[in-house]
Amino acid sequence: MRNILGPCHTHLLLVLLFTLLAFNVAPAQADMTLTAAGTADGLTLTTFASGFPTTGFCCGPLGIAFPTSGGVMVADYPGNVYVFPTDTDGQIAGSITPVTGYPVTGPTGLTSLGGNIYMTIQATGQVVQLNNNGTLNHVVASVGVATGIVADPTTGMLFVSNVSQIFKVNPVTGTVTLFVSAPADGLTLDTATGTLYAEVSGHILGFNTITGMQVFDSGFIGGFPDGAALGGGTLAGNIFVNTNTGTLVEVNIATDMQTLLATGGSRGDFVTLDPNGSLLLTQTDRILRLTAPSGGCFGSSCSVPEPSSAGMLLVGLTALFFFALPLKHRA
Repeated sequence: MRNILGPCHTHLLLVLLFTLLAFNVAPAQADMTLTAAGTADGLTLTTFASGFPTTGFCCGPLGIAFPTSGGVMVADYPGNVYVFPTDTDGQIAGSITPVTGYPVTGPTGLTSLGGNIYMTIQATGQVVQLNNNGTLNHVVASVGVATGIVADPTTGMLFVSNVSQIFKVNPVTGTVTLFVSAPADGLTLDTATGTLYAEVSGHILGFNTITGMQVFDSGFIGGFPDGAALGGGTLAGNIFVNTNTGTLVEVNIATDMQTLLATGGSRGDFVTLDPNGSLLLTQTDRILRLTAPSGGCFGSSCSVPEPSSAGMLLVGLTALFFFALPLKHRA
């Protein structure tokens, strides 16, 4: 999620942008579809929620989190926070009354830590704690142009990017410490290896969370990469990257080989790991769900669903029946 407002806009462009902003106008958005490679990998794409407003010149939904009270919380760039009642596909943003009052070009990332939800507000540079209904609890810290955010459950710290640096933020004391100087955007954490992955100038870079030393470079990824997430189970060893040009790219961590998994989407920004093992991808006006094939999931510590109890019972009964037969019938 880049801060796209710059000093080089012409007067005509400024008029157009503010006109679009005033009327909340955005062109119809294209649907992302899987490539042959994505289909061959057994992935599926569905829509979790659609109909989000946009700023007219940029973005709609960005941050996603899961309140302890249930449902799915979504923060959008126009300044709204929604709480969807369930984590099921096919929901419409217009059916939810959002919490308003946050600044336009404001809410960006969301993350959960210790049962609390934290949000970055790019317009004010603040990191804030939210209540489960999306209202403001209190301001935690300020880092200037606060953008990406991810929680480290091991240390109880927050990592926050501000488009030029990455900080460690103590959510209890509000203490802010510089982690690395890098023009970072989207962030994701591998808790198993202690590696923080960040989008930096078209690359996904990995940093040791203790030393800050760079330990990984994906190489250049086309399409302006933004949010990224790790695969688990049969997808382990790969990073899945959402791009601003509406593509989804898989990068193998060991070889840096890139595979185009989906194309034709709108502006892709942050991604969020769903506790059910799927991956939620933000687009200009909707949130897509990427579901892994059997045996796969998303997240560095995600667990592959075990066989159903009914299936296990069937296996057990079959085995008992087999061993109950006389030896001559065991063919």
